Amino acid sequence: MKKIKKLLDCIKNIDYSQFDEDTINEWLDFRDCETFDSEWCRVNNEISKIKDQCNYTFQNQNNQIRKEAFFIVVDSIGTELADYVSDDFGLIFDSMIVEYEDEWLSKLIDMYRNGKICGNL
Repeated sequence: MKKIKKLLDCIKNIDYSQFDEDTINEWLDFRDCETFDSEWCRVNNEISKIKDQCNYTFQNQNNQIRKEAFFIVVDSIGTELADYVSDDFGLIFDSMIVEYEDEWLSKLIDMYRNGKICGNL
């Protein structure tokens, strides 16, 4: 849990005032592109399979992490991007719980660790 809390701290410390509407729209487009979306879905599916095989009992904690990430971002730059960030934090949390590792996911985690909301992985 300490790792996910540190990631939440990273997104709390971002200066969101520097991002204009065009930048945010570029990020949304990037998130919707096939390359990013297919990797995100692949990792999500793999984690879901692991969760199905084990006695996953962490949904309440996952929801709390997602909610916290959402509210950090929504107050600064809007709902749609906050939804994506929330989804990412749910995915990252689950990966930590089921001890899933993946190169692409590590890059996503590093992006947040480096105080970024979106970027090429």
